[in-house]
Amino acid sequence: MIVSYLARLILLLPEITTADANKLADIAERSTASHSTSQIPRQPAAVTPDIAVDRPYKHRIKNERNQWPPPEAHSIVEQHHQGPKGCLPINETLRKNLIKDIFNEATYDKNNLPSANSTNVVVELTVQSITEISEFSSSFKADVWFSQIWHDPRLDFTGYNYCLSNISLSSHKLPQLWTPNVCFVNSKKVEIHSSPYQNILLLIFPNGTVWLNFRVNLQGPCLLDLTYFPMDTQQCNLVFESYSYNTAEVRIIWRHWEPVSIPDPNSKKLPDFELVQFTHRKQTLLYTAGLWDQLEVIFVFRRLYGYYILQAYMPTYLSVFISWIAFWIDTKALPARITLGVSSLMALTFQLGNIVKNLPRVSYIKALDIWMFGCCAAIFFSLVELAVVGFADKLDAKRRRVQRAQEQLMLRSDSEQQWLARMSFHRSSQMGSDSRFGSDAEMNPPVVLNHATTIMDAKKPPRSRGVSIEAPEKMTIKKPKIDVPHNVNGEKIDEISAKLFPLAFMAFNIFYWFYYIGMSGTGR
Repeated sequence: MIVSYLARLILLLPEITTADANKLADIAERSTASHSTSQIPRQPAAVTPDIAVDRPYKHRIKNERNQWPPPEAHSIVEQHHQGPKGCLPINETLRKNLIKDIFNEATYDKNNLPSANSTNVVVELTVQSITEISEFSSSFKADVWFSQIWHDPRLDFTGYNYCLSNISLSSHKLPQLWTPNVCFVNSKKVEIHSSPYQNILLLIFPNGTVWLNFRVNLQGPCLLDLTYFPMDTQQCNLVFESYSYNTAEVRIIWRHWEPVSIPDPNSKKLPDFELVQFTHRKQTLLYTAGLWDQLEVIFVFRRLYGYYILQAYMPTYLSVFISWIAFWIDTKALPARITLGVSSLMALTFQLGNIVKNLPRVSYIKALDIWMFGCCAAIFFSLVELAVVGFADKLDAKRRRVQRAQEQLMLRSDSEQQWLARMSFHRSSQMGSDSRFGSDAEMNPPVVLNHATTIMDAKKPPRSRGVSIEAPEKMTIKKPKIDVPHNVNGEKIDEISAKLFPLAFMAFNIFYWFYYIGMSGTGR
């Protein structure tokens, strides 16, 4: 059983040796004395994320160009099985006694620190997957491997000279062990995976180096900013601190090489987000109880707005275009034009409601709000244009009625003038035939007809007879000239609007997309 276990472990972790564990202990001691992280050199495999859990796929990625398993694997297995020259072969009884001696209450007290000075704890984070980013809760969910590595001289068992490179313990031994209690201080929820047992890796190397690894599912906070939604970027962070010990007792540091890693590139892509970068930093904060070391890792996500192009922008484009169809409909078909405009406005409002209900109630204006307001304004002004067209047609109809009434009045006046002229000519002919009875021209002056003569005056018979009046064929009746002002009708307004509205909407699109896509590319 032990041989098979060691064979499996060595095939996955070919660099782990007892000498490397001893080097790690020396590094931890030097770091404790100097409180400097620069003393930790890049070790080949003493504390790499490859040994945190059983992950053969990552090792295959590293050795995809080489033969698997490597040719030297068999010699490594033999070396670990035999151990150093002169070591004692391990068996179940010796292993049981060794664990009992290590955790002897007489020599080991979990309430005491490993050293009188501050203990350096190396922290490493490996992101297995990021599953969700929620705008409602301003958080993200991820599965991570979280490692804590420190040196405890009380757990040193090199004096036993066993053929054993390390001891792997189950999670039920963890309560008997002193731990630095490094935790996610800003997490909203953390759960250790149980599949079916708790995924906790506890390794103790012969020199007393302890490697504690948890596979957890956590929910961390995000600094939510939807100003540029849906072309926005979001920052999510995780903060590590030793919850129980300040800097006088525990100093936490990032691992010198690859402190934060994401082995699987597919883990960077979510359905609606993409991880563009992640950074880490360290700082020391002052609390009431003293100074605490704080480690922080920041994840930057960029939203993939293809979904919103199809579900939000394209339908709004169609609503605006449908509202413009009214410009080509006859101005007299007001019910059809009103139906187009109102239906487009209602569809746009319904679309905005579907999008907003999936977002938190923020008090500032988002990029999508500006787009929706611009589209609503385009449809609203098309309805205003419809009202202007209707009002212009109303004024034009009223002007035409007045003009038609004036023309009818003039025609009536012309007919009456002609009738009077004929009557006067007939009367003059009668007076010409009676001229032999005498002329009384002084008593009856001739009647002069013009446009100013009223109908009643024209009906008065002449007082004298024998008056010579021109025949109606030779009479010229001047009609009054009516000045008709040049007014813009509804058809002219529709013709101008059919060109002006698309140009204005195109200008709005150019400004909107260039500005927000440019801001999204710069990352603000």
